[in-house]
Amino acid sequence: MTGVAGSGGVEPGMIDGHPEPFPAPMPGIPVLRRPGENTDGALSQDVAQPGVADYAAAARATRTWQAYRADFRRFRGWCEQQDPPVTPLPAAPATVAAYLAAHASSHRPSTLARWGSALAVAHDLAGHPSPTRDPGVRTVLAGIRRTHWVRPERVAAASPPELRTIVAGFEPGLARDARDRALILIGFAGALRRSELAALTLEDLVVDGDGLRVYIAGSKTDPTGTGHTRGLAYGGHPDSCPVRAWQAWLEHRVAGLRHRQHQTPSPGANGAADDADEHLQHGPDGDQAAATAAAFVRIDRWGNMGRTAISGRAIAQIVGQRAAASGLDGHWAGHSLRRGFATTAYRAGQAEIALMRHGRWRSSSAMRSYIDEGTVWLDNPTRSLGL
Repeated sequence: MTGVAGSGGVEPGMIDGHPEPFPAPMPGIPVLRRPGENTDGALSQDVAQPGVADYAAAARATRTWQAYRADFRRFRGWCEQQDPPVTPLPAAPATVAAYLAAHASSHRPSTLARWGSALAVAHDLAGHPSPTRDPGVRTVLAGIRRTHWVRPERVAAASPPELRTIVAGFEPGLARDARDRALILIGFAGALRRSELAALTLEDLVVDGDGLRVYIAGSKTDPTGTGHTRGLAYGGHPDSCPVRAWQAWLEHRVAGLRHRQHQTPSPGANGAADDADEHLQHGPDGDQAAATAAAFVRIDRWGNMGRTAISGRAIAQIVGQRAAASGLDGHWAGHSLRRGFATTAYRAGQAEIALMRHGRWRSSSAMRSYIDEGTVWLDNPTRSLGL
């Protein structure tokens, strides 16, 4: 695949007269190579396969493609500024090594590694060997990491007492407070990432006799969308119980859907009713429920619920703002919930295998990175040194 033509009238950037190699994050038409064709050439649109671009774009998250595209354009601009200009695609290993070295003092090693990933994907999709896999390039990046090492930034790890402090002043009758309380407590108890919280729909959360079942359709460690169901037990403290918090927010959410159902739908840009995300259907109890609607939606300053799901970035802002308003110290963000779950559960004596399964960590080392600082005084050997 040498490139993907844009859609909706938006043309992608060109490289030596050919489209960028990334698939469009929206419906588009990919340009494929015939067997044995020179990878520098692009085929005409008449041999493009319908639907290929959609599936290619679905291989990664939209934000990932956007980041890759921006990273590659940065690299292309740098290549054009060299004297003489150098070729960005295919790029020589020496070009990539020089590019990374030129930015080593101004950007974090993790950022440079992401740039390398973007270049690798660009070359793979264009049918070229990736220069980032060259031993020389890898050696340069390793040297940059050793030379420009920086302490990782850690967000505060939430604890149950701190969560109760955050939600203490929430008003159950206010939709915004009910929503924020539910997403904070469910995010903590479920060890959910921001993207996982934002992607939840009403049918993904089901209350039964034991607690709240949460279906996670896809995640960072589940890119194929196999899905996982996790159970959140009733909490011993009503104020910090994720199940009760969900039930309280659900009342607001369903009321908002019923109110919208009786409103005249506004036509969308294509002339059809713009209520695709409000598929109302009858539940077993006869009540109407928008099963496929977003679980957590935007709420404007006047308390009106929107149709669209809240974003992961907004979730991070909510956690940070709510923690600051409660007088809590430290840097709080959406990641505080997942990190807080790991630290709290480990302190409580939960087995690592249980933590990994619940939090969907692929390895114990990945899970331990969430709890190392939070458990520094747990079974600390210096207590028995007699100092």
